[in-house]
Amino acid sequence: MTKNPGIAVRIATQRDLDAIAALYALTFDAMQARLAVEQYLRPEGTWALLATVDRDGAAVPAGFVLARTVLEETEIFSVGVAPADQRRGVGASLMAAARQIAQRGGAAVIVLEVGVDNPGARALYGKCGYEMVERRPGYYRKKGGERVAALILRLTLGIQDGRDA
Repeated sequence: MTKNPGIAVRIATQRDLDAIAALYALTFDAMQARLAVEQYLRPEGTWALLATVDRDGAAVPAGFVLARTVLEETEIFSVGVAPADQRRGVGASLMAAARQIAQRGGAAVIVLEVGVDNPGARALYGKCGYEMVERRPGYYRKKGGERVAALILRLTLGIQDGRDA
């Protein structure tokens, strides 16, 4: 599902939840990461991707996507890449795979949100073609209580199977 050598992306299974939860805790500093991941994946239409990197012949979990496709829209709830694997193509591989899954599921658009204080993720999404459609002031609350705006981004998917998306 990916073209980057040394990086593999696949649809996650129930057996991958611990690995995704560990990555979620690492990337979002979450206390109850397993519970958070399970809650994301509970509603109908949800799915997850797991990226692994090859380290000395072993597939080591490196990143994830949690998403949901309903009708013609895919919403990406969460994207995380282990700090040691950032800026190495893992995020781009995950986003490309998410786009493929969304298109196969009949989505015409993908939406996601990102904090204004996350320049790395914003750059990645921009390179993937996402455009800002809305700004939500004070949407996220940081550990110290500081409020940070969220940007709502959208990617309009192209022609798939001979139909306009």
